[in-house]
Formats: sequence, structure tokens, C-alpha cells
Amino acid sequence: TVGNLLCGVASPPPGIHQPGTYLLTVTNTLNGCTDTDHVTITRDEPTAEPEVFQPPCYGDKGAIALGTVSGGTPPYVYSLDGGQTFDSYPIFTHLEPDVYPVVVQDANGCEYEQNVTIIQPTPLDLIVEPHVEIKLGESYQIHTQVTVPLDDITDITWFPSESLSCGDCLNPLATPTATTLYKLTVVTENGCEDSAPILIVVNKEASVYVPNAFSPNGDGTNDVFMIYADPASVAKIKSFLVFNRWGESVFQYFNFEPNNPAYGWDGMHRGQMMDPAVFAWFAEVEFIDGRTEIFKGDVTLMR
Repeated sequence: TVGNLLCGVASPPPGIHQPGTYLLTVTNTLNGCTDTDHVTITRDEPTAEPEVFQPPCYGDKGAIALGTVSGGTPPYVYSLDGGQTFDSYPIFTHLEPDVYPVVVQDANGCEYEQNVTIIQPTPLDLIVEPHVEIKLGESYQIHTQVTVPLDDITDITWFPSESLSCGDCLNPLATPTATTLYKLTVVTENGCEDSAPILIVVNKEASVYVPNAFSPNGDGTNDVFMIYADPASVAKIKSFLVFNRWGESVFQYFNFEPNNPAYGWDGMHRGQMMDPAVFAWFAEVEFIDGRTEIFKGDVTLMR
């Protein structure tokens, strides 16, 4: 007799709609002999390898490419919003930093899901003291702070750099002879760039002091009429002259350094000590920046 035919040459093959392990039984309808076997059915789902292009600098946009897909049945469509909308083009650009729920769907509706993160880079910021005031002849040590690792920096430029100890370092020593606005520019290996200004004001107020009285009596105190000045800002005294009330020069000296009593007036004229009186004086002072300034006044010789 003939057994029940579940599937034969005249019947369509059974449809399998879920993955799993199935038991296959084959029966010979003529003699009743049977044989069995296990058949494992797997789902051919798509798998993607997203390529992420992170923003190179703070404020830039990123990109995600989903072109590398294996498995499933093409054509594929792609989504960055968890499957709410799909696009047939696998590259997404101008993406803000965020977490994107990526979905790749094949022609049968099978899907691959993965969260992909676009990371906001650390901003490149330069921090320097924006305004500094120094005296002529002084120096200022610039200190610069950066918000990225120093190893990420590929280029450092100061402009102008002539009065700096180095034009390609973060912390140069500045010795300007005039008020100067410096600009620091830093570039990272990703091409990120930031600039910061620093204004160094040079105070050129005369750092010269000339007494208005002296007493050349040999007591070791205030015996010499001389010029005092800050050697850091004054290059030399070009001329120093003292006159009596008739306009006669009683002392003169040229091209010397300040603060040295050897270049001062000891009250003598033509080998004689002058009597107590008021004398006029004149001095031409040259500063380290090359400018000259005239100083004049009166001094009283006392005993």
C-alpha cells in the first residue's frame, strides 16, 4: 500500500520562514523504510562595517560611510535615525557630534543595527596675559597655556618675533624697546588653528634722577653732583654740563655711563673749590631704544 505522502516529486518543497534546526524525515512509500537527518537553517542577515570620519577640529562636522556590507540580499538601504527614514546612498556627511543609531536593511527587510558615535574634538584655545606693562629695558616672560596636548602641535608662530627670545616656542622672553602687539598662532597636526594677541606696553617715562643740591665737604655724603639713571633703560649720558650764573661752563663730561661718581662734578673749577651758589646744569641722555632726551635744572652747592 501507499503511505501518506508529505512531500514528493509532485509536491512543492516545504517553506521555511524561521531560522532553527529542523528534523528531516524521508519515507519510502513503497516499503515503508524511513531515514532522518537534522537540517540547520540560518538567517542570511546583512552585516555592515561603518567607517567613521571624526571632525578634525572643534566645530567641524563628521561623516559616516556604510558602503561595506556583507550578507543579506541587495540592494540595501541605510538609516541614521534607527530605521525611521532610509536612503539608498551609503555616505552621510555634515554630521554634528552625536550618537547615531545606524540601520542597514536588505531587500528582504532584514536589518543590521549599530550605534555609531561622532565625537566632538577638544577645542584648541590659547590663553595668554592680554595686556602687560613694563619699563624700558625690562623683559617679560610670556606664559602660554594650550588646551590640547603639546604633542598635537605642529607649528608655533609669533609675529613680530624680533624682540622675542624665540619665535617658534610657546613661552618666549619678550624684550621690546617700544610698545608692541604680538600675535601667537598655533596649528595642530589636524590643521586646527587658533591665535591670541598680547600687548606689551613699554613705559618710557624718564628713569633719570639728578639731585638739586650737593655738599662737597669731604664727609663722604653727597660730595659729588652726578646723574643717576636706570642702566637697563639708559644707554649713556651723551653730555653733562654745569654753568655758573654768568653762563660760564664750570664742568663738562661726555659719553659716559650713569651712576658713577667719577663722572660727576666735585665742586672744583680751575683747581679751586667754588663758593656756595646756585648753578645751572644740562644733560643729554641716550636711551637703549636710540632716542635722546634733554634734561636741565638747577643745583645748589652747599658747604
